[in-house]
Amino acid sequence: MSQPYLDLSPERAAALLDAALERQHAARLADAALPLLAALPPESRLFGEHLLDEIARLAAQLDALSQAQQAAALSRAERLRIDPLRAIPAARQSAAAAPAPAPEDGPVAIEAGDPAFVGFGWWPAERTEGGSLRWSGAHRCASLLLPALGGGELLLSLSLRAPFGIPLDPAGHDIFLDGMPLAFDTVSNDGITGVFEARASLPERGAGSKLTLLLHGPLSTDPATGPRRDTRTLGLGIAWARIERAD
Repeated sequence: MSQPYLDLSPERAAALLDAALERQHAARLADAALPLLAALPPESRLFGEHLLDEIARLAAQLDALSQAQQAAALSRAERLRIDPLRAIPAARQSAAAAPAPAPEDGPVAIEAGDPAFVGFGWWPAERTEGGSLRWSGAHRCASLLLPALGGGELLLSLSLRAPFGIPLDPAGHDIFLDGMPLAFDTVSNDGITGVFEARASLPERGAGSKLTLLLHGPLSTDPATGPRRDTRTLGLGIAWARIERAD
């Protein structure tokens, strides 16, 4: 059952990222240690696998702690912008509550400049030659709320852009949908901008529920010099996201 109100707080993003990154850490450690584990006797191999799980868990907790420290540094105005519901009295929230709508059929597309673009960790939307764009990199990870469409088999498409002329490669970033790592196929890619799609199989979701898209990866700074240099730290930019039921 979906929650009656959306939690857009940094703590929510950190909790989802913690679970997803623990899986990533465990998978990478297992790949790196596979030759060593294979050489161990069976009675020692179980201990080695347990040790790798513990290292992955601690690494994820360290990532979560870093995110929590960034969230704690937010001003009151930033917290209200990210999660205004906490400042609304419960009586007013109950009065404004309405019956949950039926799940949307989709597809649903959200552009970077739309008021429906709700998330955390993005720089403000800006206009480019191709339309609206938002850069990630304002925080260690970036999140975007998407309609769940009732869950099940879904297809997610993203229009992405690389910063500062860096070759565009989503494989170098960790992208999750509600904690599930996504593997993207390329629809188009000119080296700087591209469209990519990934499939996800999720549990059934209640009407009106939301999914959280999380983006985590390397951040870059402008190599240019002079007064026109961009002083921001940027990750991948997003022009639009579209979610629909998979065929």
